[in-house]
Amino acid sequence: MVSPQGYHPNPVSFFPKIRKNFLFNPKPFIKTMFQRIRTFCLSGIQAIPVNVEVDVSQGLPGFTLVGLPDSAVRESRERVIAAVRSSGYAVTGNRMTVSLSPADLKKEGAALDLPIAIGMLLASKEISVERAERYIFLGELALDGELKPVRGVLSVAMNLKKTGADILVVPRANEEEASLVEGITVLGVSTLSECIRFLESAENLSFRRASGFSKVRRKTSRNVPDFKSVLGMKSVKRALEIAAAGGHNFLLIGSPGSGKTFCARCLPGILPEMDDDEILETTRIHSCAGFSPPGSVRLIEERPFRTPHHSASMGALIGGGVRLSPGEVSLAHNGVLFLDELPEYQKNVLEGLREPMEERKIQISRVSGTVVWPASFMLGAAMNPCPCGYSMDPERECRCLPDSITRYRQRISGPLMDRIDLQIMVPPVRTEVLRGQNTEETSAVIRERVMKARTTQKIRFKKWNCGSVRCNADMDSEQARLLAFMNDSAAEFSVQAAQKMNLSARGYYRLLKVSRTIADLRDSGPVEIQDMSEALRYREFSFKRPV
Repeated sequence: MVSPQGYHPNPVSFFPKIRKNFLFNPKPFIKTMFQRIRTFCLSGIQAIPVNVEVDVSQGLPGFTLVGLPDSAVRESRERVIAAVRSSGYAVTGNRMTVSLSPADLKKEGAALDLPIAIGMLLASKEISVERAERYIFLGELALDGELKPVRGVLSVAMNLKKTGADILVVPRANEEEASLVEGITVLGVSTLSECIRFLESAENLSFRRASGFSKVRRKTSRNVPDFKSVLGMKSVKRALEIAAAGGHNFLLIGSPGSGKTFCARCLPGILPEMDDDEILETTRIHSCAGFSPPGSVRLIEERPFRTPHHSASMGALIGGGVRLSPGEVSLAHNGVLFLDELPEYQKNVLEGLREPMEERKIQISRVSGTVVWPASFMLGAAMNPCPCGYSMDPERECRCLPDSITRYRQRISGPLMDRIDLQIMVPPVRTEVLRGQNTEETSAVIRERVMKARTTQKIRFKKWNCGSVRCNADMDSEQARLLAFMNDSAAEFSVQAAQKMNLSARGYYRLLKVSRTIADLRDSGPVEIQDMSEALRYREFSFKRPV
């Protein structure tokens, strides 16, 4: 029966044929096309495999993107559609669903533009590519179809090294960066049209077999001051040599203008060269952080020397933010993090350094997710002994009260000071020394001794199967007790000194590591009393009280 309005209340039951086809043969009414494309997303420095699944079906026009995308990924819809149209294609089908799998992983950045565009074109049958599953796509699309460089390509290439049969398709500006990893196949393209043209015409494919970064390494000249310009201050240069030889944390304490900062800036000139693994690891961090300039290969061949201002926030130093970016502790990985005017930093910022100094990594946890960044660095710092700076100057009078000096030094907590191996007093240099003849050692001469000590350590760690330990400062307590072997007199002296100075267990083991480095510089087997006594002199400042 027809309703008064002229419509049947149940049109399916009114038309038996339609009802029969709908219930038992729904395929004529729904037509879908599906395509899966492989890509990667970054989580810290780790490249996580991601599948871009595209479904094109008939229905109301629409575009749905699911899979926990961030703002940049959600906005890819407008970029991809404009780029596809600018390239001469029109995506067919009325309804399009794009799923980013795994669905519980937060997807960040614009590197998913290219895989989404290729997946849409393949699912809608506008293009045809044989064995599309062997390609991994990365790239940001401009509205005119141009491919822009993205960050983290080096991490993706390192992940693909395990499966050399895959082909990595990246923007041409990232092609050389991807080629730093030996053994993978790279295809660099400039536009979406060029990418499609290469993929559809197998005979025109121009793959690049990555040869590794050893062939593209080029020595970079950093403008580093030479220790030859540091007149006098032999004790300071000796302490910094020990710090470089063993990778130890250090603190320079002295009057204003005594040369603390200049001496610290000379330190990179005596640090040992990075090996291939360290170069690749350091470059990888800067690539994931987006600090590698697009369109060129910038291998980080020199050890980083980071000098953040004392107004730096917790996020700038440790890491974090909306994108969970790395902080200065990670950018200084395999290098030096130098904090000038140490007491002027916010106390909570300094306390945040304690965990990465011990763990050699930093884990940043937010509601949006958790990432882990490497943070194996030498901590260097400089400070005045008091607010006016002259409490340890023999020729200038200090105007500070004892209470103000105490409060000034208490800005650096005991646990943080306990993690600093070398606390170096920097005496003022007399004028006659500055005007005398320069006969100081060059950084190259000091570096030779540092390299010799590092070689000794490397042989020892390999003999004792110490894993990833690269220098004495990286040893744990058990390794320090085992490898910093002492003769009987040195062992007895170390126990008496630790008891007299009330050293903590951490302080005692750090004392052993410094003693081991001093013995390595002498090319000595066992640690002797003279090594232990010199190491003890570098922990005196913690026990000095304001007069």
